[in-house]
Amino acid sequence: MNAAADSLGFTRFQSSGNDEWLMRIGREDAPPILIVPPLFEEMNRTRALIAATMRRLAERGFGCWLPDLGGTGESERDLADVAWVDWRHDVTAACGYVTEKAGKPLVASLRGGALVDDAAAARGWWRFAPAEGLALSRDMVRAGLAGVEWAGYAPSDALKAALSGATPAAVAPLRTVRLETDALAADHKIDGPALWRRSEPGTSDALAEALAADIAAWSPSCAG
Repeated sequence: MNAAADSLGFTRFQSSGNDEWLMRIGREDAPPILIVPPLFEEMNRTRALIAATMRRLAERGFGCWLPDLGGTGESERDLADVAWVDWRHDVTAACGYVTEKAGKPLVASLRGGALVDDAAAARGWWRFAPAEGLALSRDMVRAGLAGVEWAGYAPSDALKAALSGATPAAVAPLRTVRLETDALAADHKIDGPALWRRSEPGTSDALAEALAADIAAWSPSCAG
């Protein structure tokens, strides 16, 4: 692994009157990619995959930035106090911070992250397995049937309703990537496990490499 991939940093950005965390892998001044994570439990199940993908992109010369949305990760906010508009603003504010440091980023969102990525002033959008909010909401309700309501999360009723009604917005330029096992349309499909469906967090080196390679190959086509 080269020195760029070993470059790890944490910083704070301000959003909705709060300081939230950004994790960076890669040089601060490298061509930037802002990663918008999945929502709720899917983030926990895929965080290792996201970090592995960020390291591989750093090896290719990119600087990757991963924000904690309000009420998630290391955020000091209570999830019950977070509104849907706050998450959208978190992405916009993180994008603004990264732009000041390294230039306008490519936004790469995963799963439910595609529901809150469109307001960012990005040079392009890359989405992996984007999901409808209603499908995510139903998954969380099913988790409750197994004995743990909303997988242990406690969002407000307003946030639940906003999630259920959310769909990925039209943006351009856009590239959509899905797994080979996904019947929905995509610009490109790759082989790999649906880690967000597993009961425990996990990762896949092959999938991380495939995602990083696709982002790196597409990035020059949306330079601006």
